[in-house]
Amino acid sequence: MKRLLAIVVAISFLAVPTASLGAPTAYKNCAALNQAFPNGVAQTAKFKNLGKGPIATPKVDAKVYLANKKLDVDKDGIACEKIKPASGNAAGTNPNTPTDVGFANIDKNAWKVAQAAVLSAVAAGSNTVAISYQVGPALIPTRLETRKSALENAAKLWSRWFSPISVEAIYWSENDAVWAEEKLLKGWNYRTNLQQIANGERGNCGSAGANGDPRIVSFHECVGTNLENVPSSVQTTPHEYTHLFQNQHGGCALYDWYCEGGAAYFGSTIGNTNDTDGAKRLAQLRTWSWNLGANRALVAAGDKATVIRLLKEWQGGSHTRDAIAGSYFLGNLATEVLVAAKGVETWANFTVAMSKSKDFEANFKSHYGIGLAEFYEVVANYVVSQPEIFN
Repeated sequence: MKRLLAIVVAISFLAVPTASLGAPTAYKNCAALNQAFPNGVAQTAKFKNLGKGPIATPKVDAKVYLANKKLDVDKDGIACEKIKPASGNAAGTNPNTPTDVGFANIDKNAWKVAQAAVLSAVAAGSNTVAISYQVGPALIPTRLETRKSALENAAKLWSRWFSPISVEAIYWSENDAVWAEEKLLKGWNYRTNLQQIANGERGNCGSAGANGDPRIVSFHECVGTNLENVPSSVQTTPHEYTHLFQNQHGGCALYDWYCEGGAAYFGSTIGNTNDTDGAKRLAQLRTWSWNLGANRALVAAGDKATVIRLLKEWQGGSHTRDAIAGSYFLGNLATEVLVAAKGVETWANFTVAMSKSKDFEANFKSHYGIGLAEFYEVVANYVVSQPEIFN
């Protein structure tokens, strides 16, 4: 009897299904994989990164890699690699400095920390959005290559928090205004004055808009004949996609510096991912600094009180032309501070929180740990620490 029992026990061990022995998990996207493997997974120890770098050392596990090979978008044998923060950042030159450095460590080099955080978030994201491209008949399709790449990266950046089933991207030139008006009227009834805009901007037409109608996720962008890959142009597509994310949660109806400034910052950073020395960032900020009008000279002279006053004026969704245009500059820099201090995830979670409560200041303090008055002081110090912007 004991011999028979031993045989039955032995057979029961042999019958254990393979899955219960721990088959590797096939993750839905990089965000999910990085929860288990923060630096990604490599197939072998002889990995060679082909994407943007340098990267943090990934876990070497051939089985996990093969189960998630679809997430290795650049096919270099590493799935969901994580980019290291740029050196020479706000906390010093130590390459191991964490991506988010806190408000106390913000200095003029914080843009490097913020940039590294954004690029890392893009690398960790995935794009499952079906994008429908509607292109005006007079617009040469090859001119959209950089914009399509930027749109893919924007979708990856926000994929953890905003992943619509489909997005309609409508691109037109100044010679397609009538076509674009008809397309927009059929889709979501937005802007019937595009011909007037095209005539006014001529070859520099860069007018764009993101849809706030929840029935269809869509944006449009005019790609003027004179606009190729200048920084102010290639930021527009990811700028509008960021607006789609904000609109989903009602945030753009609140503070202008957050709405336009946030979209301008992420649009510029994603649109110019190869800006390793910050030259394109600086050129863009110099251009947008003129949006301050008469206040520019005061800010250029180091008047922190003017920075704080303008940020306060651009609270509450005034949506004036000056507030929107000025936010492209000051709101951009304010967002850069937020990302450097607390990372992309905190900014995204703050955005999502506005679906539940429209108390902007309470949401801000709960996510960032400081009030707006204290934050505006940090931004003012950051702005005046960079006089080269106004040269």
